[in-house]
Amino acid sequence: MKLVAAAFTALIAAALPASASPQTPALAQSSADAAEPARRVAATLALASQEYRLAWQRGRMTAPSEWEEAKLFVAEARHSARALPPALAHEMDARLAALEARLAAQLPADSLAAESRAIEVRLSSALGVTLDDRPAREPSIANGEALFRSTCTRCHGMQGRGDGPVAHELNPPPADLADAEALRGTTPLDLYRKVTFGVPGTKMQAFGEALSREERWDLVAYVATLTDPLARGGRTGQLAVVFGTVRGTLGGAMDLAARGDREAAARAVLDAYMAFEAVEGELAATEPHLVTRAEERFTSLRLAAAGTQDHLAEQHARLLETLRDAEAALTRGHSAAGLFAESLLLILREGLEAILVIGAIMAVLLRADAKERQRDVRWGIALAILASLATAGVLEWIFLVTPAQREALEGGVMLVAAAVLFYVSYWLISKVETVAWTRFVKGQIQRAVESGSGLALGGVAFLAVYREGFETVLFYKALFVTGGSAGAGAITAGLLTGFGVLVAVFVGIERFGLRLPLRPFFAVTGATLAYMAFVFAGTAIKELQEGDYLPSTLIPGAPRNDFFGIYPTWESLGLQLVILVALAGALLWTFVVKPRRTREGSGMAAQTHSGTGQHGAAVPPSRSAASVVEV
Repeated sequence: MKLVAAAFTALIAAALPASASPQTPALAQSSADAAEPARRVAATLALASQEYRLAWQRGRMTAPSEWEEAKLFVAEARHSARALPPALAHEMDARLAALEARLAAQLPADSLAAESRAIEVRLSSALGVTLDDRPAREPSIANGEALFRSTCTRCHGMQGRGDGPVAHELNPPPADLADAEALRGTTPLDLYRKVTFGVPGTKMQAFGEALSREERWDLVAYVATLTDPLARGGRTGQLAVVFGTVRGTLGGAMDLAARGDREAAARAVLDAYMAFEAVEGELAATEPHLVTRAEERFTSLRLAAAGTQDHLAEQHARLLETLRDAEAALTRGHSAAGLFAESLLLILREGLEAILVIGAIMAVLLRADAKERQRDVRWGIALAILASLATAGVLEWIFLVTPAQREALEGGVMLVAAAVLFYVSYWLISKVETVAWTRFVKGQIQRAVESGSGLALGGVAFLAVYREGFETVLFYKALFVTGGSAGAGAITAGLLTGFGVLVAVFVGIERFGLRLPLRPFFAVTGATLAYMAFVFAGTAIKELQEGDYLPSTLIPGAPRNDFFGIYPTWESLGLQLVILVALAGALLWTFVVKPRRTREGSGMAAQTHSGTGQHGAAVPPSRSAASVVEV
């Protein structure tokens, strides 16, 4: 989901003219070094414009404190401009000095905003760089919360309400980051700039050097959740940033309208809609009626802001309600209890099979009087565990370095997981898979022992255990994608609980000869894995549709159910129908057709045996026949 980049691109494209001046060779050489001070100049001027707008009400200066803060931001921009290349620094100093003089004379609010945009365009074109700081990866709310706890709570408090241990010592006091009304005109980009460059005249320090760009966006994404509880249910911080951008821009539009600047208010509503377009494609795949409703209400609010309709506050409230519905639809997911149960059964199933495989290996060694060879098996098992962990690391690394293809990767992983889950669930339900795999391992171990090769013995153990480890990594990655950041805690809890149960089972088997009722357990886990295959398949198609890798053909009136991974498109429902038909066919074969053929074969064998008894002595079975019967 390229939500953050698309949202910021839309907002900046709406704010900046398209014209650009040619870049001189001298400036081209120093553009890389000058990019950071140029960003600081542009960001502090944008914040000055925001504060200065708050100082005006219907053409009159009504908040001198906001005016003073705007002057501090412009002074900070002038200071930052000194780090630009000499010629450009001289030009910016003259323009900013003139702006300070006009600001002291109380220039109109629009004048400061227009001059700020013009300076940003000039810097961008002169240096040949973009001055908006977009995140290179998806913001992480979890990481942002950890950074907030370690960095911000002394002033802002644990809940962000501006009541930290040192808050009473500060003047002005820290902002209440949980006050939605106070921050209604503030966007995540505004917060990012304040985190990066600080706030002149306050104790809010700059974190541009202490935190990386991605960490600052993580922090902003978490702060956005303090006024947006729905954002905590998002898979990442993307939705928090996008909807925070939309709501903040709309709040700014309402402030402009209250000040009598109808034309600027209408433009701000359009900017908010352009930010909302970043999630329209994803929303349209499953909730097209919400897209239609949002478009209608954006249009109504823009007309009301321009002064052609009444009831501005009512239109704003209706649009915010639609935005809440849209965000809820995009963040809706599995329940914590369901994710915990799925995670628990996954680790128990894979762990128990690994225990059975290891037990089979050790039993073969004991039977072959080769107990001293257990050391070779142990290093094979250890290497398999390390390889499984390395596989998980590589998979995460691939997701990290290819954020633009995230939807394709997530969809691909879940499709593969769905296929493997379906296969495993069928064999579990048929009660054959574990027996067949264990028998295969026993045969391989027996041959490795007879060969006398420690490498061969360790290799068989490695492959046997790594098979389980690879499946576990694949399944859990798909489960974490399905559950999102909101479900990570429940999935992790299920994993740890299952691991504890496995340790207890292993100790029980080793020390007390515990025998497990494997058939009922594998029947339950088999059914669960079949359900997960069905869910993963539907979710995988949805992810690929969101990334525009697959077409999306909506089915009017079709249901949506996130618990079962059901989405109203022909593509997702078609694949799930194939899975249901295949599962029904597999069960029919296992429990009806195959037993019938076995009974018929046994009947024919009995008749043949009876006939030979009548006509002469029965022929003793050969060694190969006995082997077939045993298998």
